[in-house]
Amino acid sequence: MIISIIQPCFVPWLGYFEQMAVADIFVYLDDVQYTKKDWRNNNQLKSPYGIKPIHVPVGNASRNTLINQALISYNSKWEDDLINKITEWYKKAPFFEEIMSIIKPIVFGKYEKLIDLNYKLNSAICNYIGITTPVYYASDIPKESSDRNSRIIEICTHFAGIDLLYDGKSAQSFIDIELFKQNGITVIFQDYIQSPYSQLWGNFVPYMSVIDVMMNCGKESMNIIMSNPNSNNLVQQRKSRQL
Repeated sequence: MIISIIQPCFVPWLGYFEQMAVADIFVYLDDVQYTKKDWRNNNQLKSPYGIKPIHVPVGNASRNTLINQALISYNSKWEDDLINKITEWYKKAPFFEEIMSIIKPIVFGKYEKLIDLNYKLNSAICNYIGITTPVYYASDIPKESSDRNSRIIEICTHFAGIDLLYDGKSAQSFIDIELFKQNGITVIFQDYIQSPYSQLWGNFVPYMSVIDVMMNCGKESMNIIMSNPNSNNLVQQRKSRQL
């Protein structure tokens, strides 16, 4: 069985949802240090003026703040700002009304914690595009190790049958592949090649928030997310293991 373990992010890119879709089990790594100016509360969209950032303000972040402790700041009307930006940039998109009807009520939901907003948005996105992978939270899994590799192994072995960790490319900098092998877990690092799709505002630009593909492609977004040959190989591996 395949597991993916990723920190909660704000309306992530397509590769994030590819990891969710490929996995048999998906775990939000919510009990590690919150990092400022990162994907936890930031992302990017395509506009008539080029690539523009979108942002949720966090009010209590310090060196000791965990992701699941970060609080949304309501000192500004960031929800209005975000929805106004999305409206301006995507009102001509084919699926604008459909996608906005999903996103807008969640953005205005007044969540105390950043993770609650991110979970709600990601869950709604998964429901729309058709990802049904069971979701769990690292904070619910007993923690006995402070070492990063050992903790990830601990999460993997918490679930019966997990023998493959599908991790992001950046994890190559710290993952001890041999240690995982000793614990019966193969590690595959994501090599995600994003397929072009029809976008507003000129030539195709990759690595936008998933909102971009949904606005432009609607329900077809899932096929675009999974059009990477490496994704299909992993899906076939999963199916063969289930036979």
